[in-house]
Amino acid sequence: MHRRLFITGLTASLLIAPPAFAQRASVVEQVITQLKSQGYTRITVGRTLLGRTRIVARNDEMRREIIINPSTGEVLRDYWEVNAEDDRRDDKDRSSSGSSRRESDDDRDDDDDDDDDDDDDRDDDRDDDDDDDDGGDDDDDDD
Repeated sequence: MHRRLFITGLTASLLIAPPAFAQRASVVEQVITQLKSQGYTRITVGRTLLGRTRIVARNDEMRREIIINPSTGEVLRDYWEVNAEDDRRDDKDRSSSGSSRRESDDDRDDDDDDDDDDDDDRDDDRDDDDDDDDGGDDDDDDD
């Protein structure tokens, strides 16, 4: 009796599982088709440590990484990155304009300096309190 139930359950699960696998594969295939239509030529499909499907696509200008939940087909992440060659061209353009990135971040540095000044003020207050305590000890030494 138990054996028949087990075999029936196993058969039912095997009949239900292929559509789920087909759905997962079709989502990945759809994403790959879309990437190819967008001009991505180098496409790799792999797995993450958590078992999710990872698609990495590259073209001359961009690198794109897409993470898909294999059980639901949901796109969990779609990360775009400009290729390093384009970054170097942008850096040359920035340096020729006469301004640099660090100069524009001066206000961030000023905030750090202001915080340091505030800390110094607190330390000075503590030193003043310590001087008051020492004054009481000096009276005891005179006796």
